[in-house]
Amino acid sequence: MCAVALFSSVAWGNPAVTPAQPGGARLAVGFDEEGELRGALCRAATCSVAGARALGLPLELRARRSSARLTLVPLGGKRHAVHVWVPREESGRAWEALVVASATTPKALFAGETGYLTGPEGERRGPVIQVSSALPDGSRRVVVGEALENMSLCGRPAVMSPTVLSPKELELRPAKVQRLSVEERDAAAMAEVTVLADDAPAGLPLLRATAASSAARNPAALTDGDLETSWAEGRGGEGRGEFVLMLAPPEVPLSAFELTVRPPTQDVPNGAAPRRFWLALQGALFRVDMPEDAWRFPGRRYRVALPRQVASDCVALVLDDAYTQSPKAEVTLSELRAESDFDLSNLEGLVGAMAGGGERAQAASAILRGLGERGEAAVAAGYERLDEQGKRLALDVMDHAPCERSAAVYVKALLSDVEAHRIHAERRIGRCGALAAPHLTAALDTSDASHGRAALALASVAPAEAVDVLATRLARAADAAEADAAQGSSVKAPGTQAPSKRSAELTQRHERQIERQAKQSPKQTLKNAARRRELREALTRAAQAPVAAPRVRAVLGSEQLSAAARVELIRAFAGSSSARREVTTQVLALATPEASFRQRYLLVEPLAALQVSSPDARRVLARFISEDTSHHLRAHAARSVTHPKAFQGVLLTALSDPEVRVREAAAGALGSAEAGFAEAKLIERLQKDRWPLVRTTAADSLTELPRSPRVDAALAEALQDSSSHVRRKAVLGLGARGAQRYAKLLEARLDDPDERPDVRAASAMALGRMCAAGSAGILTRYAVRLANPHADPELRGVASSALLGLTRLGPRDLRSRLRPFFDEGVPPPARRAAESALKAPRGCP
Repeated sequence: MCAVALFSSVAWGNPAVTPAQPGGARLAVGFDEEGELRGALCRAATCSVAGARALGLPLELRARRSSARLTLVPLGGKRHAVHVWVPREESGRAWEALVVASATTPKALFAGETGYLTGPEGERRGPVIQVSSALPDGSRRVVVGEALENMSLCGRPAVMSPTVLSPKELELRPAKVQRLSVEERDAAAMAEVTVLADDAPAGLPLLRATAASSAARNPAALTDGDLETSWAEGRGGEGRGEFVLMLAPPEVPLSAFELTVRPPTQDVPNGAAPRRFWLALQGALFRVDMPEDAWRFPGRRYRVALPRQVASDCVALVLDDAYTQSPKAEVTLSELRAESDFDLSNLEGLVGAMAGGGERAQAASAILRGLGERGEAAVAAGYERLDEQGKRLALDVMDHAPCERSAAVYVKALLSDVEAHRIHAERRIGRCGALAAPHLTAALDTSDASHGRAALALASVAPAEAVDVLATRLARAADAAEADAAQGSSVKAPGTQAPSKRSAELTQRHERQIERQAKQSPKQTLKNAARRRELREALTRAAQAPVAAPRVRAVLGSEQLSAAARVELIRAFAGSSSARREVTTQVLALATPEASFRQRYLLVEPLAALQVSSPDARRVLARFISEDTSHHLRAHAARSVTHPKAFQGVLLTALSDPEVRVREAAAGALGSAEAGFAEAKLIERLQKDRWPLVRTTAADSLTELPRSPRVDAALAEALQDSSSHVRRKAVLGLGARGAQRYAKLLEARLDDPDERPDVRAASAMALGRMCAAGSAGILTRYAVRLANPHADPELRGVASSALLGLTRLGPRDLRSRLRPFFDEGVPPPARRAAESALKAPRGCP
């Protein structure tokens, strides 16, 4: 008798009723008028469950009885069960009951929630009830067990800890069950099994056993590559239905398997060989009949050839029958490997097959990954011959290799022109630490494009070793640069004499000579300078590691260094707190008036780094600003000042230097809130300096000074400056300082048709910045010009700035002011700008 779903075809209150059981009673299960699930035994012609035994349906599920399913399940021997299924709203969850008739009352063998009930995502578990399809006699098998989210027969449900409903006892009993359905087993293709010769090459270690339904020994032994280890099922007898799950590379089409049943020498008590088992893959099932009792042949290998190739990320070996029926027997398997159509005797060709990155390339990559050390060594040897996609796959293979083999390949990828390869290497090379150092050191002598990456990586992974390696190279590069400079100049730098007309002329001639020499080979000069800069940056990074501190001090203490090399190393180590004393001592020793212009110029950088911590460094830097014979160096030193208050005297003096670049540098150094002492001098430069460059910088620095009516007035006066650059800086300065009393002057700049557009745009921005609420009208008038597609193109920048200024003001009627932006024909970018303005937060209180 086939199982029939009854509930959907009967009215409420009519139960699902089984035929008469042995003893004459019938079992009725159904819902009463209140939605309660009840069961009864009855002998009358009609059965009712009203007032009968309640079966424990949760109260909140009574309202879902219209979606419930009641199914009669024939068990054989004229016995039946009723399977109740009530779905919950949560997908995959239900309440189920399995009801049978005991001698005097209905009995629920199982009643409760089913589905994945507990555990984190991916590892959930919960009870499950499975009813088989009809067996030859029409009966069905009912299995109750546990379902694990991470345990299936490659997509097929697999019940763990199964119990089977016994038709005779009407109880659930532990049992060995075949998890594969009868229908799929009947449709399975046969695999061909042959005995392999002793010298036949071994299959691929592509599989990795992860779990088993039961185990007397570890399932991982089945794929560990050791024939002396083995897995055995833990249920005894023929092991029917017990299985091992294995991961497989989905990129590799599998054509065959290699199976070893009995270990060559290891004694396995109670071991037995399978007679028949199944290989379940994604979407495919194969039956395997062993040609002999393999337990009689220790170490013998068998080839299981599939009738077709199958690509699957999962392989399940499911036992079915054995060559013994002893209840003490443990069906045992030693090793299972896979085969593909790739030629494993030609590893170079297998590496080459990764080129292109297609499906076959990915399969080759997976095989090489599975070969372990052999595959990794082949990939390392052939990496540089691959194309871009092939190298990407090769790096994936090397990610599974130890650093002894992968570090060299990561360094090659780090030096690549392909950004993705570089990023891949940067993220992984750090784990190799000192093992990557020799390869990175060798890379320092390769192409210039990758030199800096290798240096920085070495400083990161092995900072202590990097100090020695990089310092040696930096010293060598510094000596070469010094020799090139000396070869190109026959004029010595001025000595210790005080600045004079003659010494200044000599300095200028010296600098011009160096410039001419540089112009003779600009590419080489720039390349050498870039390499020194990269080495300095890497040394700076390495020196920050505490472990590198002793090496830094040792390098700086070396007596073998030339002055040029020492200068470059000082520049690299100036930021190292662990070597600050040594750096300071050496900087002061080298920064003498007798030093060459080049040496003095380069020492400005470490002096600037030390200006906060060392009064002596500040003294030398001040001397450079005020006394050096080269205006280039005086300007460079002035620009390096970060704490102007400590250099108050020399900076104020430098504002009157005869050289424009020095005055401009001094003015720039005074752009700080702590430079209020320079107010008068900066105003003087703004008003009287004949160079717009100096006046522009003075306006910039005045903007940063503390609030002062004199400063605001000076900036307002500068609105009449002959240079538009100065006028623009003055406009922006007034806006940044919130000088609202000068708003009308800014409106005049904005509305002046003879003013440059960039000054007018700056005026609109400044009006918004200073929150000049009274300027909303003029800002609106210019902002709406952005909505006019025929407006003067030169004024579009002015209109955009006016819109930004108006947005910052945020008048309450902003939406009405911007209404023209939403008229027909307005350019979409202008409309979007207005929409953004309406959403923007108000910038002014």
